[in-house]
Amino acid sequence: MRRGAGAVKVREYFYTSPESGPLDLALADALSLVCLNGPLRMGELADAMRITPASTTRAVNCLVEKGLVTRTRDDEDQRSIQVEVTPAGQERYAEISARVQSGLTLMLSEFTEAEQVQLADYLERFVASIDKLAESAADGTE
Repeated sequence: MRRGAGAVKVREYFYTSPESGPLDLALADALSLVCLNGPLRMGELADAMRITPASTTRAVNCLVEKGLVTRTRDDEDQRSIQVEVTPAGQERYAEISARVQSGLTLMLSEFTEAEQVQLADYLERFVASIDKLAESAADGTE
């Protein structure tokens, strides 16, 4: 119970802005992807988030309502919609990134440099295993 409460507090610290309120983790993920990768087509965003097009549309709708992204027709393919970050979205992403960086610095200060390298290796391998499982589940080859 205590760990769960701690995780909620950390999530609130990372993703809640005093001015704008909380941002759902999935919305923060979508915002991050658009900020880091430039304008993305809806399909590209769905693929990157590993969610359905309908879920992507709901996430983008929420981000548009919050003024963090805009939707425009793709110049190269008028059937396609591109999602682009707004200045407010860039600012919100920068706030989140700064809080995450600050939090990680504090958390990692408990580890030696060698332990940090080892932890990074373990986490990279763990994430690669998650990606492999997700791909095999999507292919039906579990």
